Amino acid sequence: MADAVSRAFTMLMATGLSATASAAGIVDPTQPPPGYGMSQHASDPQSPDSISPPQPVRLQMIARDGSTRLAVVNGHRVRPGDAITLDGKSVKVLAIHDDSVELDRDGHPQILELVPHVRLK
Repeated sequence: MADAVSRAFTMLMATGLSATASAAGIVDPTQPPPGYGMSQHASDPQSPDSISPPQPVRLQMIARDGSTRLAVVNGHRVRPGDAITLDGKSVKVLAIHDDSVELDRDGHPQILELVPHVRLK
């Protein structure tokens, strides 16, 4: 009986201590300190450090039915001549080929390959 009471008391203490630790806001020692890795200029919107990297563009699918071609780019269904928004800017679909899609991104051509480095014969 004394052994059961001792175990119950130990469990009660362990539960109480863990609740106290979480309530006290114990900081995870494996986490970096607040602000670690932030640039001093991160609050300046014109700073190069505060500019987000370009959104990756993924060609997910190409389909065709006769002369009609369709592609899925970053989850958006597009046809030649359509425009989608990437990084807050309009990107125009110039052409859809059997294995790639041509985009006009800020006046620069960009080719998305369905399977990069593999060419259909």
